[in-house]
Amino acid sequence: MNCTALIVTYNRLTQLQECLKATLLLSFNHIVVVNNASTDNTARWLSTQQDPRLHILTTTKNSGGAGGFRHGSQFIADTLDTEWVFFYDDDAYPAIDLLDQFNALDKLDYQIFSSKVLLPSGAICKMNVPYKKVPYTIYETLLYGIKPDNFLPNFSWPEEVETFSFVGAVLHHNILRQYTDLIDDHLFLYFDDVLFSYHLSQLGYKILFSPNLIFTHDTSININIYRNKKIYYMVRNLVFLQKSQYPPFSKFSIFLRIIRILILCICRGRNIHSILYTLKGIKDGFLYKKPK
Repeated sequence: MNCTALIVTYNRLTQLQECLKATLLLSFNHIVVVNNASTDNTARWLSTQQDPRLHILTTTKNSGGAGGFRHGSQFIADTLDTEWVFFYDDDAYPAIDLLDQFNALDKLDYQIFSSKVLLPSGAICKMNVPYKKVPYTIYETLLYGIKPDNFLPNFSWPEEVETFSFVGAVLHHNILRQYTDLIDDHLFLYFDDVLFSYHLSQLGYKILFSPNLIFTHDTSININIYRNKKIYYMVRNLVFLQKSQYPPFSKFSIFLRIIRILILCICRGRNIHSILYTLKGIKDGFLYKKPK
């Protein structure tokens, strides 16, 4: 089975080194690394790597995870002879048996798979959990806050889901050939994978969550995003989602989510800059028009 790894990196050389070390142990036919215009020593280090399976793509600017995955997907679709493409960030590490587990899966009805993503502690990485059922309406959004398990897969057995995270997504090459342009690179950070995968679901493609496909995501899950600029992208992209062909959340649901973020910025961020980032995100989300 011909498999390709697609890794996006930006200024995280230490994590990238661990990621590539774990990846090179597996029998991938190709390993594509998108260096998103890193300003540290990433480019220099990558230039020293000699494995013939490596394809190093260096962008002229940092286009975020969304732009990096789109750029890499387009390269793979246009250039490589492969069957399956595994998506992940530079701080995510595939399990040593990942490809063996994937080869054992019954793929007859599926062209898209979602992996189980763990923190280094072994706990589930919540930011990478797919939606079994997207909480679309305001009622479902409120219910999701109370009973999230109603909308999330069970982590012990395979289940169909409506979305995937770009950490641990596995897509058939045919999907990339047809739909790479649905990866909205203007989103930069947050909801790019939700929007892409939900769009594919609405087009009729089934996504299977498989708990036997495992990645470890070495992310600082407890970093207070309500105190930094990342909150801008979260809010801006939430607002922009309503303009998509298949918005994963209703307008009222988006409004409720933004109100919650504002409250958390006040309670947790306690920083005037985070509130200003949130307000700017709302404004830019409404005003932004995607280039044709």
